[in-house]
Amino acid sequence: MKIRSLLIVSASAVVLLVFMLINFSGCNKLEELSRSGSKLIIDIITGTDSRGEPESTTIFSDVITNGSVFDDVATATLSAVVLDPDIPVGTFYQDIMVDQVDIEYSRADGLNVQGRDVPYSFSQKVTARVQPGGLRVELSFVLVQHTAKSESPLVELVNLGQEHILKLEAKVTFHGKDVGGHRVEPAVGYVSVWCANFADET
Repeated sequence: MKIRSLLIVSASAVVLLVFMLINFSGCNKLEELSRSGSKLIIDIITGTDSRGEPESTTIFSDVITNGSVFDDVATATLSAVVLDPDIPVGTFYQDIMVDQVDIEYSRADGLNVQGRDVPYSFSQKVTARVQPGGLRVELSFVLVQHTAKSESPLVELVNLGQEHILKLEAKVTFHGKDVGGHRVEPAVGYVSVWCANFADET
């Protein structure tokens, strides 16, 4: 009887040990998202200011310009590092190929229904190569689609003055994989977008 009880306790201990190993191995969120040894970093996201000048960290989106509607384009400066500091930088397989950008909007007041409170989220395919330890790479992408300006909530701003501003927070997510084919952890950045029917230059 004692031997049987001992076997049951031993078996339970083994099951518990296996459970702990599985859970501890899954605690590293980076490992769940990526098996690559490289990491993509967003250094800065910029676009145009209220005067149309570039390199502003707060981006102004004109819902209509001289009767026409345009995409709003932003630029991200990207870099990369290797996760293991003991691994020398410069191996070809460490390079990251960025292949997709996701855009998702939100508002500070918590009204976030797409197509009513905020524009619809969308994705776009891109191509850029970022080398760990190499030069920073500037990648331009569409931040606000022109089609969004003919839909709620942006279309309602067309007939209002520039004092009526809709402030959006854009979540920008870059996806990619290293040259070895391993997906890297998505790089996430945020930028404020102020939308209105701003005055056109005459």
